[in-house]
Amino acid sequence: MRKNLIFTLFALTAICLGHQAKAQVSASTNPVTVNIDLQASVISIALDASPTVNFVYATAAEYATSKSVTKPSHLTVISNKPYDISVQANGLFTSSNSSNTTNLPALGVVNVSVDPTTANGGTLSTVTLSQTDQPLVEEADPTTTAVYNVVYTIPTATTLVALPKEVYTTTVTYTATQL
Repeated sequence: MRKNLIFTLFALTAICLGHQAKAQVSASTNPVTVNIDLQASVISIALDASPTVNFVYATAAEYATSKSVTKPSHLTVISNKPYDISVQANGLFTSSNSSNTTNLPALGVVNVSVDPTTANGGTLSTVTLSQTDQPLVEEADPTTTAVYNVVYTIPTATTLVALPKEVYTTTVTYTATQL
């Protein structure tokens, strides 16, 4: 009888271990569509908070060398496509003395360039200022935060020496164009 009891206990243990309780798990999935709808080309160009460029000639020595004014973070461009930046003067230099309309500096006395350390892809050029739109940066990469340091240079002041002691002004316009 003892053998039967041991055998019965052994059989019951085997049956219990063989039948583990398993939870019934079911999964349900459903796909979701996510769209990104880029409908428009986006491009903007902005100047820094103090865009004025001042060349001051106060001594004879300053007329003898080239003079540069670097404008850090002068231009900021946002574009979702490759782009070009061009520059042009809106008009000739004018004098602070309204009666001086002929003895004025030529636009070409000023060169404009981009500091190569702030290049955002593309090809950089040094531009001699004129009333014709000229490429400053060509085929720059799409970006959300391209910041350019712009350098204004008067390589030689020899043509300025004979001019009257006045302030001469022109306005420069930058244009960003998507390709």
